[in-house]
Amino acid sequence: MTHWTKSLALGALAAVSTVALTLPAQAVDFSGKTIEWIVPFREGGGTDRLTRILQPKLAELLPGNPTVLVLNQPGGGSIKASNKFHRSAPADGTMLFTASTSTFIPITLQSKLAKYDPNEWRALVNFPRGATFFGWSGQTGAGSLGTDMKSDWEALKGNGKLRFGLETPISAELLDLVALDLLGIEPQVLFGLSSKKAEAAFVRGEMNINTDNTRGYRKDFQKDEKSDGAVRAIWSWGFVDNDGKIQRDPDLDYIPTYEEFYTKVKGEAPSGPGYDLVLNLMNNKVAISKAVMLPKGTPDDIYEAYLEAFRKLVEDPAIKEALKKEVGSLPIYFGETATRNVAAGTQMKPETRDWAKGWLKEHHNASLD
Repeated sequence: MTHWTKSLALGALAAVSTVALTLPAQAVDFSGKTIEWIVPFREGGGTDRLTRILQPKLAELLPGNPTVLVLNQPGGGSIKASNKFHRSAPADGTMLFTASTSTFIPITLQSKLAKYDPNEWRALVNFPRGATFFGWSGQTGAGSLGTDMKSDWEALKGNGKLRFGLETPISAELLDLVALDLLGIEPQVLFGLSSKKAEAAFVRGEMNINTDNTRGYRKDFQKDEKSDGAVRAIWSWGFVDNDGKIQRDPDLDYIPTYEEFYTKVKGEAPSGPGYDLVLNLMNNKVAISKAVMLPKGTPDDIYEAYLEAFRKLVEDPAIKEALKKEVGSLPIYFGETATRNVAAGTQMKPETRDWAKGWLKEHHNASLD
């Protein structure tokens, strides 16, 4: 992670932030205004649910108590609304955007359909969401729940009947495909299944490994995981702490992270361009799973007013409880840290991209271009 350490720069930043934090309540006033909060998906999905949890309280906390309306603008896996937001959103604080992994992945993989750059937007807050890799223990042989990682690895590596359903190789699940390959695990991959269809096929036992957010795993499988042959978590993706180290998911703290799993079974920490790709995609899937953004060019005083409102908002007891149920217990990131997370997820090094292109061509005859 990038660290700004020059004392002169820090002094300047401190002076600016001190002034900025004293201004919002006086200089910014949304009285009588309507704020449009764009959700680039249909009603009822995870991004929509999160936004609607936050919406009422945000209206109370912003200066002037404006009307806040959630507007759903689905299309192209969020690309359509993202392009429009980037192109024409007013920079006066009257429009917000809730981005998700689906918003950031096209930028990471440099899709030609994406005519936006979220690194130019102003990141207010990230709501990370844990992610977990799991399988039917009776079919995979991997069922130790983290107590015997080597045994789980050997069972997976030697299992010629692993089945994994995905929509395309160029999606958020590229994370899991590359992670498995780095461990020498070769599943049969069936493409063309949406996440919902893949989940349904997994529940029916037609697929025997799968990936989902930790909330989904806990809701659907955790209560039965110690039963014979039950679905059991193999690793989680954890989260990156303030020191840049990967920690276990607090909602599944008995399950090792992928980094732990790899290090245990391989005898060394993961490294190289393949793991750099994994880290890019992990940031997309976890740290910036959900992110609230203001448009490029939003003035500092408006940005700080929103930042102050969101910091207060997540401390509200009812919101805290709702967030724990919706996205889990991972730490929430604000301001500068949220901005760095967006960059860590979307800015891929040229050598990492070259590796990804070669890997996709070799393994799935697919292209990033």
